[in-house]
Amino acid sequence: MPRSISAPPFAHQLARLLLVLAVSALPLFWLLGSLPAQQWDEARTGLNALEMLRSNNWLVLTHRGEPDLWNSKPPLVPWLMALSFKLLGPTEVALRLPSALAALATVLVVYFAGSRWLGSWRAGLLAALVLLTTQGYVTLHVSRTGDFDALLTLWTTLGTLSWLAYLTTGRARHAWGTGAAFALAVLTKGIAGLLFGPGIIVATLLTGQVRRLRQFAPWGAFFLILGVAVSWYTIRELVAPGYLAGVWQYEVGGPAGEELEGHGHHFFWYVSKLAETKFGAWLVAALGGIGLGWWLPRRSRGWWLSRVLSTVAGMFLLVISLVKTQLDWYDAPVYPLLALLAAGGLVWVGRVVAAHYHRRPAAAARLAAVLLVAAQPYGVQIMLTRRSTDVARRNSSLQYGRHLRAQAQQLPHLREYLLGDDGFFNDSPEFYMAAMTAQYGHRITRVGPWQVGWATPPRVVTTCGAKAWKPWQQYYQTRVLFRTDSCVTFRLEARR
Repeated sequence: MPRSISAPPFAHQLARLLLVLAVSALPLFWLLGSLPAQQWDEARTGLNALEMLRSNNWLVLTHRGEPDLWNSKPPLVPWLMALSFKLLGPTEVALRLPSALAALATVLVVYFAGSRWLGSWRAGLLAALVLLTTQGYVTLHVSRTGDFDALLTLWTTLGTLSWLAYLTTGRARHAWGTGAAFALAVLTKGIAGLLFGPGIIVATLLTGQVRRLRQFAPWGAFFLILGVAVSWYTIRELVAPGYLAGVWQYEVGGPAGEELEGHGHHFFWYVSKLAETKFGAWLVAALGGIGLGWWLPRRSRGWWLSRVLSTVAGMFLLVISLVKTQLDWYDAPVYPLLALLAAGGLVWVGRVVAAHYHRRPAAAARLAAVLLVAAQPYGVQIMLTRRSTDVARRNSSLQYGRHLRAQAQQLPHLREYLLGDDGFFNDSPEFYMAAMTAQYGHRITRVGPWQVGWATPPRVVTTCGAKAWKPWQQYYQTRVLFRTDSCVTFRLEARR
């Protein structure tokens, strides 16, 4: 009788999991708090979360005390940020920790999915390493900043893999898992959480599994998603009317029908960026995974994986390419699927070669091969992570947080002052004003260049960058109290 194959001992499973966590640490967590809060979505969402904590209003996102319709997304990310701020204080690490943890969870999902669908834990490790070295995923505005896209990607990945499991097994719990994942995706980023829908439908047709739709579970999952979406948007509109108009303008009709704020590109923009830089190191492997997977034995695990993931990924890229407003991070949810396909391509080619030579390499050799294949892209990713912090630090208008914290230590009795900016729209200083108010009880008034003349000596002013400081020098005689790099805290002595 053939010997039964038992599961690996718990110690082996734990060691493998620790290896995945170890290789994830640098790309996802190294230098996480070194960047200042970024100018657009990150700073604004962080400000939403701080104001939520201050007002104890957990339904209506506010910006400077008023309902925020520009950021009209549902509140799951600000909720998690608020919890992070509550536990760790209003710091950059706390701002980004929900995204980093969501990215880590996605890496683990890809690892376990690769282990299952590609047949070995080393294949799962390879898939995780592909994702960790994908420049379109481990980057600003996705896994390394406090934005919506890392959490969205976690839910869409879980939802797609749950649907894959449902198509292959017909088990109701997988359909319900799909519904729960996409309901959470809607609570994370609204309509963007449903953009995998066309791919899910087409994949069901291409795999000949329409019969799965005759069961109650997939329709129950659909109504779960619909019920969560309708409930949220109805409640939010009732609490503060005008929300749905903002959603239409900034999240649905506006982005789909016109180029908002000049963010428009040609139809193949996402694909070209993916091929050139964002997934360039692994694109050939992913295409190989798609091609080989479609020719694997029918109903094998590789056949299922390739057909479902390539269809969902392709349809998603088609949908976001048709939308008029195109932003660099909209394609983030596609990369975990492509990572699994790339790992599949490499694994299947390796098995074909081994079968041709009638040799199966030792387990240690196979692990070494996985690590060797990923070594160069991993090194590049670490270098890019380090370089991104250098570039961001050159923007003086983002340096208020670092200066204000140092100022709180050097001038502990200074609790009321003006913050002079350079006149450009930037929520980063606003976020740090709220952070200093929450942490130290400071009373700060923001002043633009056109408002400089109404200040009366001996007020204290903080500015960062020559452009913000110059108007004050023109109007007043000043005395410098504290300085860090391009940031200056000074007292107004007299008018000139």
